[in-house]
Amino acid sequence: MININEKLKNGKQLVILMAIILIGVMIFFLMKKPRLSSEPQELWVSVKPQRLENQLGLIGKIQPAQSEILTAPFDGIIRKVAVHEGQRVEKGQLLMEIDPGQIEIQLRQAQAELLKARKDVQQLLDWENSQEVSRAKWSLHSIRTRLGNIRANLRDTQFLYEKGIVSRMEVDSLTQQVQNQQQELRAAEEELRLTEARGKGEELEIAQMMQENARSRYQSLASKLQKQRVVAPFTGFIVPPTDTERGKETPIQSGLQVNQGTPLVNIIGLEHIQIQTRVEEADVHQIKEGMPVEVTGDGFEGKIFKGYVRNIAVQSDPREAQGAYFNIIVSVDTPSEIQRQNIRLGMSARLSIITYQNKNGFVVPTQALNTDESTSATYVIYRRLSTDLSHKVVITTGKSVPQGIEVHGIESGEVLIKNMILQKTN
Repeated sequence: MININEKLKNGKQLVILMAIILIGVMIFFLMKKPRLSSEPQELWVSVKPQRLENQLGLIGKIQPAQSEILTAPFDGIIRKVAVHEGQRVEKGQLLMEIDPGQIEIQLRQAQAELLKARKDVQQLLDWENSQEVSRAKWSLHSIRTRLGNIRANLRDTQFLYEKGIVSRMEVDSLTQQVQNQQQELRAAEEELRLTEARGKGEELEIAQMMQENARSRYQSLASKLQKQRVVAPFTGFIVPPTDTERGKETPIQSGLQVNQGTPLVNIIGLEHIQIQTRVEEADVHQIKEGMPVEVTGDGFEGKIFKGYVRNIAVQSDPREAQGAYFNIIVSVDTPSEIQRQNIRLGMSARLSIITYQNKNGFVVPTQALNTDESTSATYVIYRRLSTDLSHKVVITTGKSVPQGIEVHGIESGEVLIKNMILQKTN
């Protein structure tokens, strides 16, 4: 019984001893806990030339840089379709043929009109020798001849009348004839003047304009006739055209009647690609045409393509109801043949537009900047080497970049960051 009491007593003492030891350990660690020093500490930061960049990230869609919808050059029936959707075609390759029957009729009519207009102009240019002028001159000559004969007869009759051989009536009759012929002479002279003027004034100008119109119409139809064979304007791929009114693809097949201007086929080139994206009004001021762009995407197999900003819309997208967004076109450097095989139109692309770049810039933390109270100048505490004495260097600040603040006016060395609250262990 005594052994049991002793054991209980010894156990209590052991528990008390362990509790004292534990409390001592806790007090030791609490006393060793680091405390913050309220005294200012100095920290020197290395400064050296480095590449500084600001980037603006955007998402866009891949588009062909070269695309053209070929339309029917004239009214007619599609005679032959030589390609199919998705087919690769070379520049100059035949795509389809259109029956030229209707336009050939129009061409012959235009040629007839041109020949007639050309004949009219030629006739007016040689108007002095035309039948109209010759007829007017002959009429004038005949009237003058008759007037001369009547005047001679009047003189003879007047002489005989004075001799009492003929009566007064014959003299009066011849006098009336002279007056009539004089009127006809004046009318013939006016007729000749007007006839000759036709070859020199507005008549000639009108005829020349009619000839030019006929020539233009003939040349236009002849040019359209040469386009009865629709060929690829550049190397690319065939895509069916879209009806802009219905928003649906328009099937084109042999025997189909088409009107001039009807979309026949859309050809897109993948030799060059571009990316369309858009930017909010708050960021559009950062972007300028010609800025370099890095392009990446899930479909690019980890490759980075280079490009540049080619166009920035001057007007916001009217389809956007909330806020203003401006469309941007980024031109991408020509990818290789192997790379083009993995690129598909409509793919998403991530764009990093480099809005600012300095290949050898200096940057310091914001905490290193100080302001002179008397001059308001911005300065840093600078030393070239850690063994050198420090001194003030007045600087000018540049762009804010991810590394800090760009500064101008210092060289490689160290700058001081003051009033740092550091942990200090007693």
